[in-house]
Amino acid sequence: VQVASFQGENARTLTQEEIAAKIRRPTHVLPIHEGARGCKDAIIIIDDITRATPIEPIARAVIAELEEAGVPRDSIRFMVAVGGHRAMCREDFVRKLGPELTQEFRIWSHNPFFNNVYLGKTTYQVPIELNADCVAAEYKVAIGALFPHSSTGVGGGGKIILPGVASYETIRRWHLNDSGMWNTESQARDSVVQAAEMLGLDFKVDVLLNGKGQIAELYAGHYDKNFTDNEQEIREFFRSRHIPDVDLAIANNYFKPTEPNVAIVQMGIVETVRPGGDVILSYHSPQGCACHYVWGKWGDCGIGGALYRRQWRVPPTINRFFVFAKYQDKGTSSSYHFNEEGNIFADQWQDILDQLGPEPRRVGV
Repeated sequence: VQVASFQGENARTLTQEEIAAKIRRPTHVLPIHEGARGCKDAIIIIDDITRATPIEPIARAVIAELEEAGVPRDSIRFMVAVGGHRAMCREDFVRKLGPELTQEFRIWSHNPFFNNVYLGKTTYQVPIELNADCVAAEYKVAIGALFPHSSTGVGGGGKIILPGVASYETIRRWHLNDSGMWNTESQARDSVVQAAEMLGLDFKVDVLLNGKGQIAELYAGHYDKNFTDNEQEIREFFRSRHIPDVDLAIANNYFKPTEPNVAIVQMGIVETVRPGGDVILSYHSPQGCACHYVWGKWGDCGIGGALYRRQWRVPPTINRFFVFAKYQDKGTSSSYHFNEEGNIFADQWQDILDQLGPEPRRVGV
């Protein structure tokens, strides 16, 4: 058995003091306590429950900066960038922001179907319609995590705006742009940068998370330069050793646990398996799979979301596909698991071992 995790798995966690200090010393933009001076209100845009980002310690530092700038505390509100995912409820808010901030501040889930404002088109003719409250706010801050992503090369940055607080039609059109994993020169990523510029996003916080979902690094400042200034460091943080020619591959998707199939279809896991080998997707999110209005399947009679592409299929070179899941969900999960009729589900590890048998195998985790 060979285990290959990403380089930053065991990185130390930043303290609250370190988080506040980094936010106070941004790059390419004014610090919040200066940039928000004279503003009557502010909105803090945060990533949603499909991401593991712990928002509370960052939000507390941002709020302190806004208050120092003179923004009234009762004029600060939060907008959750759900994009095409489901709206969040109080339990989700508490997971992201803690009970105290949830009780004190107004927190809204972005609605991709209503309350959006047209701002123009990108150079790729994507119509940009964004959340009206975000457009109207005098000062705009956004908080999210950076990680590899198939749409924009890397998640984070302006992606919290597009698709995060964009209309359903904008999200659909944007997904038709050219894209690719670690491809940071794509149309999709360029459109994301343009959307953040159209909104007038004043300040962005991007973090790197270690293997426990804790904040290991934080970049504060410009929504695009947080990544471009630190690209090599970020790539190294996520670099993993390649394990070729295995009989059995085991993978999970910790950073986006409600879309577990991403671990298989976008990370090249299948390509590491010998013909006739097996794959195990380890998946234990009590939320189940994401409700996705763009990619999801919404019943057996309809075609699903705007860009539903039929059932994912395991390549014919793979023998068996196991889904090791404590919290099983046969409806929503059909958008995210392979070969709906052929998955081998198990909620106990021993059940998988019994089916694999005792013969020696070359395993990559």
